[in-house]
Amino acid sequence: MRRLLIGADVGGTSTRVAVADRTGAVLTVARQPAGNPNAVGVQTSAERIRAAIGDALRQAQGFSAEAGVDAVVLGIAGFGTAIEAGAEFLDAALPDEIAASTVRIVSDLAVGYASATPLPRGYVVIAGTGSGAAEIDRGEILARRGSWGWLLGDEGGGFWLGREAVRSALAEVERRQPYGALTRAVLDELKIPSADPADALAGLVRVPYLSRPVELAELAPIVTGLVDSDPAATAICAGAVEHLTRLLLELQPRPGRPIVAAGSVLQTPGPISAGFAVRLHNELAGPVLEARSGLVGALWLAACDSAARTGSEPPDPGLHARFVGTLIER
Repeated sequence: MRRLLIGADVGGTSTRVAVADRTGAVLTVARQPAGNPNAVGVQTSAERIRAAIGDALRQAQGFSAEAGVDAVVLGIAGFGTAIEAGAEFLDAALPDEIAASTVRIVSDLAVGYASATPLPRGYVVIAGTGSGAAEIDRGEILARRGSWGWLLGDEGGGFWLGREAVRSALAEVERRQPYGALTRAVLDELKIPSADPADALAGLVRVPYLSRPVELAELAPIVTGLVDSDPAATAICAGAVEHLTRLLLELQPRPGRPIVAAGSVLQTPGPISAGFAVRLHNELAGPVLEARSGLVGALWLAACDSAARTGSEPPDPGLHARFVGTLIER
């Protein structure tokens, strides 16, 4: 019987599930809409995970008439909510043919770390819409900084960048200062009339409150794009680098252990990713690894869980490389 591994990357944009065999061959990837339980609710999250796993398994069965599932790792943004939901969540999220005893729920930070390296212990900093950092050991969080969400934290992430851009524009308009490039770009992007300062001020206050908070993250590329031409954008980007560096350094990383950068802000070439890499090189004299697909991390952790459960030797690092190679275009 062919033995299968299942890895899931469940986030605020999509729910993706990969099925692989123990040789590292990824048989299929299935997708469903966003599955973060904090964003869509526990029940909807479970339903979408179940649908994606079911789709992936049906497609994978085409490669092998008989197959069994050795291990499942669900990497979930908002994993704490899923864990708190307990057995009811797993019952709703798993197809009937998968035993709950084969499943582990881990953080999106854990799969982000494991996507970049097969080494079990190290550090990850994530800056997408939000931000956070963690020390990871075999998929478990030993210590964490940030990841508090847009209302309480997320400094240096996309939402924070957008909010700081709006605040900078508000300050210029309120003080009747000449509009800088960033202020003009924010007003244009939010479709706020700029001729009358009173209208601009009212619009800058009103429009963000009428939108979902995370939509401010759409302003992040405007900020980074103006870093060389607008002093406010320069200061915001420098602040982001400082916040993200501090998140990691507060974990007191040990030299020699991997440091992984994840999320769109840190993985898009630009002033923040470059500044972060330079700061870490100066502080720690070590390289920063770039996260791969979260499915790589979830499958690798599933392979490690399978080996641990059967008392086998840990999987060869070459298996991790094969996951990367077969998932790079997916």
